[in-house]
Amino acid sequence: MQPGNAVIFYWPGAVLIYGLGHLFAIPETLGTLAISDSGLSSWLTIALVVAAFIVVVRCARTDRRPWVRYTLYATAYVILVYGLREADFHRLFTEEHVTRLKYYYHPDISITEKLVAGTPMLILLGCFFYLVIRYARTVVCGLLEQKTWAIALALWATTIFISQLIDKSDLNFTYTGNVIEEMMELCAAGFMLISAWLGTAAIRKTES
Repeated sequence: MQPGNAVIFYWPGAVLIYGLGHLFAIPETLGTLAISDSGLSSWLTIALVVAAFIVVVRCARTDRRPWVRYTLYATAYVILVYGLREADFHRLFTEEHVTRLKYYYHPDISITEKLVAGTPMLILLGCFFYLVIRYARTVVCGLLEQKTWAIALALWATTIFISQLIDKSDLNFTYTGNVIEEMMELCAAGFMLISAWLGTAAIRKTES
């Protein structure tokens, strides 16, 4: 394993200590506030995603090759939607999240609203599938070579998946489950930043 991969262990370790503090070091009432949608944990998660977005956009602005810029902007768009989802941006307009299919089947939501919400989602799908088709091999090779950015990307996907499982399980109705879910989301945001910070070099190399 490459020396730089140590950050992959330090980051979740720091989040684990932070999460254990919520469970054992502070009162549950205070912990509930910290993991609420407007609490410290959510703000930390959003800050990390914003940092990842800024890193990718800055790289896109400084690279003069059209395909590299297109790829980086596509990546930035995916990160932007991910960040808006973490920030519950949809609640300014609707209770149901626009990234969920049941939003588009909801009988009380107008066709116009569905079209407005669906357009950026179609763009997201286009960007996502483009990145998967073009860079799946690069990611697999990065994992085989134990590249930090590739490991961080895989861990991001894993922690997001686990957090969604917790969200849909009975754990979601317990304080412990809510803490674990929020720590997973915070950990995922950190992995996203690590992957964005180091992965932009891999994109540039692939497109060179």
